[in-house]
Amino acid sequence: MDTRPKPRSDSPTRPASTSAGGRRRSDILRLLRERTSATAVELAEGLDVHPNTVRFHLGILERDGEVLREAQSAGTPGRPEVRYFAPPASEPGPRRADLLAEILLARIASSANPAAEAVDAGYQWGTGEAARAQRRGSSAVDGLIDALRESGFGPTLEDRTQIDLHNCPLREFLSAHGRLVCAVHSGMMTGFLDGAGSSQTVDSLEAFATPTSCRARLRRR
Repeated sequence: MDTRPKPRSDSPTRPASTSAGGRRRSDILRLLRERTSATAVELAEGLDVHPNTVRFHLGILERDGEVLREAQSAGTPGRPEVRYFAPPASEPGPRRADLLAEILLARIASSANPAAEAVDAGYQWGTGEAARAQRRGSSAVDGLIDALRESGFGPTLEDRTQIDLHNCPLREFLSAHGRLVCAVHSGMMTGFLDGAGSSQTVDSLEAFATPTSCRARLRRR
C-alpha cells in the first residue's frame, strides 16, 4: 500500500488553460460567498491547492472587480492580515440605461420650464467633463470634440467654428422629447466650453442640418 502523502491538486504555477482557470476562480468565489471573507491561505486550505495559486486567481478576480480586499490589523506587530470578500452579485437581466434616460427626460418635460431645465442638466454635465478633461483656453474646443466622441456623438470639426454631430446617443427619444434632447446637447457643449474657459461658445444647434447629422455653430464671446 502506498503511504506517501498525496500531492496538492494544484501547484503555484500559472493555470494550464483558461477554462481550468475559470473553474478555479468560480470555486474561489463560491467559497468566499460561503464564508463571507477569507485570507488566501484559508481559501487554499479549503480548496486543497497551493496558496500562490489562489493569490494568482485572486489578483485576476480583484482586477475584474469580482472580489475586494481589506487589510485588517491583528493588533500585533507585523503586516496586517489581508482578507478577501465577494461583493453582492448583481441581479441578472439587461441593463436599462435607456430607462433611466426616459425617466429623467419625462421629469424634465413635466417641469415649469422644460427647455431651461434641459439646458441646465446638459450644462452641469459639460462643466464636469471640462474639469476632468483639463483642456483649457484655445484647446477647449479640441477637448469638447474628444468628450463628444467618447460619448458617442461621432463629431467632426469644421473651420474651428462648426461641429457636425453624426450620431445621436439619445435618438430613441427624439420622437417623444426631440426638443429637450437638443436642449440637453446644447447645454452639454456650452457647459464644457464655459468650464474650460474657452473664448468660444455655442451660438446655435440645428437639428438635422443634413439628413444624417446635426450642426452646432460656435462664436467668439
